[in-house]
Amino acid sequence: MKGDFSRQRFNPERHYNRVLRQQGRVDLDADWNEQAAISRHLMRTLVVDLFGRRAGPEANCGFGLSGAPDGQKPQVGDFFIGEGRYYVDGLLVENAGTCAFTAQPEWPGAVKLTAGHSYLAYLDVWERHVTWIEDDGIREVALGGPDTATRVKTTWQVKVIDAGGPPKGGEAPPKDEDTKKKIAALEAKLEELVKALDAERDAAAQAALKKQITALERELRKLKESLGAVDPPPPPAAPAGTCGELLKPLRDWKSGRMRARLEPSEVEETPCVLPPESRYRGLENHLYRIEVHDSGDTSVAGAAPTFKWSRENGSVAARWLGVTGATVRLSSTRGFSVDDWVEFSSEDDELLGSPGSFARVLSVDGDVLTVQPAPAWNPNAANPRARRWDQRANDELALVNGAVPLTAPSGEEGWIEIEDGIEVQFENGQYRSGDYWLLTARVLTGQIDWPVNASGSATWMAPDGITHHYAELFMLESTAAAPFVSLLKDCRCKFARLACIDDAK
Repeated sequence: MKGDFSRQRFNPERHYNRVLRQQGRVDLDADWNEQAAISRHLMRTLVVDLFGRRAGPEANCGFGLSGAPDGQKPQVGDFFIGEGRYYVDGLLVENAGTCAFTAQPEWPGAVKLTAGHSYLAYLDVWERHVTWIEDDGIREVALGGPDTATRVKTTWQVKVIDAGGPPKGGEAPPKDEDTKKKIAALEAKLEELVKALDAERDAAAQAALKKQITALERELRKLKESLGAVDPPPPPAAPAGTCGELLKPLRDWKSGRMRARLEPSEVEETPCVLPPESRYRGLENHLYRIEVHDSGDTSVAGAAPTFKWSRENGSVAARWLGVTGATVRLSSTRGFSVDDWVEFSSEDDELLGSPGSFARVLSVDGDVLTVQPAPAWNPNAANPRARRWDQRANDELALVNGAVPLTAPSGEEGWIEIEDGIEVQFENGQYRSGDYWLLTARVLTGQIDWPVNASGSATWMAPDGITHHYAELFMLESTAAAPFVSLLKDCRCKFARLACIDDAK
């Protein structure tokens, strides 16, 4: 949640069940946010205990394979998702009206199915932070439209896993084939550039080649993500198996972990001189956000992930109104300064699980930024925005297109400096764009709130989010004849009302 919060306090292991306000005390955002988190935890736990990990009400169970609604006709490679409710890991998921698979309200990435293949349809559910940039109705115009509270939204997408069955003769190849061919061509070009770099001795030419290689690597990552790298892909062929078995690879996927510490003080060899204390050296209290930018795997060459960080939880953002040459118009440039790295993205990028593009601020003039490089403007993008991040290149750290390379050395080597004594380290593994960790830093104590183990070393922690929840829905077969799909198995779990109430009385 990229909001201007003082800290995130909720911890289910403390078993708190409410927050009590005292008279004459300071009113903090963290207390009320913790109360909301406690209530949410209690409700979700109750729902899971009563109905299990996934279930829907028998009378209004949603997200089944549905017939075409009035005024719409079935299309080849498409199907309709039924309206109703479903619970996934205690989260209420609602579909207000029957919709086509390729026209879902919050998934612009759906592509048509291939005739002759069978598929598992499943729900991907997560919570998304919404500010006035995405929903202007949050602001109160009677007060001049100030930015006050934000919202959290349950977002759902119905996706499919190909469960086998090769395409029949004479069919057109899947749309993904074009992307795969482009990836192969770019990989071949990348290999040529790497060879040229090894042979080049001129420094200027080396720098130009490195820039081309970096741009190609970024384009390759985005193309691979479009084929399903946002959600780790299941086994390539699974012609047999239950709904749960087909979904198991997604449920079992684990992100790499991170740990944070304050830079240890150097050992003084002079016995009469006390070593400096390891402290947070900042002059302000901050909520730091460490967030994965490019998805990737630290063990795969050419697919290394990157990360970005913000000392204000990524909350400095504005609406992106347009581009003219190298100048960018924003709703406000408050909080943006020269040499800042700004991420330009849209709500479509967020729903696809893709990062935006970075540009460095060269100048600020009113509500206009001059940046390098100029971001690509799409007038049809949903809610475009600009967000400030605080990473900087230095003599020991080179950025990759504005982001920090996510390296995973072993032992106590290879800590990456953030600022003011704060360091982070990542373990080997897979990382997904949008995964993040939060840590607070306080001036009064000179400490950060990162847990340590019995030996006093920083503890490895899984990301604080984004948490994806999955639920199998149904198996279907895509056909070449109307209605173009057939139901093979309904995998949903349904429950009846716990009490029978005669509504007529």
